[in-house]
Amino acid sequence: MSLEGIELGQGYGERQPVVLLLDTSASMGRPVEHPRIDELNEALARWFDGIRARERLRTRMEVCLITFDSEVRVHDPGPGRLVPVEEADADRVFVPVRELRPPTLRAGGLTRLTDAVEAALGLVRSRHRTLQQQRVPVRRPFVWVLTDGAPSDAQGRPLDTPALADTAAKVRRGEEDREWVFQVIGVRDADLPTLRVLAPKATSSLAHLDFGRIIDLFFHSTDDSSPDLAADVIHAQIEERAAKQARMERLERDLL
Repeated sequence: MSLEGIELGQGYGERQPVVLLLDTSASMGRPVEHPRIDELNEALARWFDGIRARERLRTRMEVCLITFDSEVRVHDPGPGRLVPVEEADADRVFVPVRELRPPTLRAGGLTRLTDAVEAALGLVRSRHRTLQQQRVPVRRPFVWVLTDGAPSDAQGRPLDTPALADTAAKVRRGEEDREWVFQVIGVRDADLPTLRVLAPKATSSLAHLDFGRIIDLFFHSTDDSSPDLAADVIHAQIEERAAKQARMERLERDLL
């Protein structure tokens, strides 16, 4: 049987699970005249509509989209909506990147980031193991976090270092065991010192970069990262790419 023309999702070819963990808390609804959440929705729709031009991404990556505010929700491609994380089946919520049709996101509520991270790690670990059990060639998964704030508890209080310690340890242990690569991108008014408690070597600031370019950074950095590299080396590469994109953005603004 010829495998020519067979793409991801049809049983052949290398896979790479990717989680997009997106902040949809109330701060993403600001500023009122042009809310960040509207920018993010536009960027997601535009980027995924254009994915067909990127063959390697189209044929290899499968994506799970998770949002976090006062609740953690996962995009279920069946009904095409966000569902509570308790209802998410890892083998259903990871879909070929070319098939992802992001839902319209709305901003409101708190910033339950640690709950979202724990959910993401559980789903990506489950999906990775399923692919291994099916003897499908699989690359190390990536988990990308995009946030403009700081983690909070169920009452909206900012989490301190001890409260982040358990989740941070799980993230780091998984990276050391090469279960995943975990990267945080802080935008606008993100609390970078607190985020760096969660991911000390894997938190980058892209305060002024538009969401379309950030999504592009997610997928191109994932695609370009060698599976043989240690996570810390990959983080350094991502930081370098992010800094380059930020410089280009500033240059373009200066030329206007």
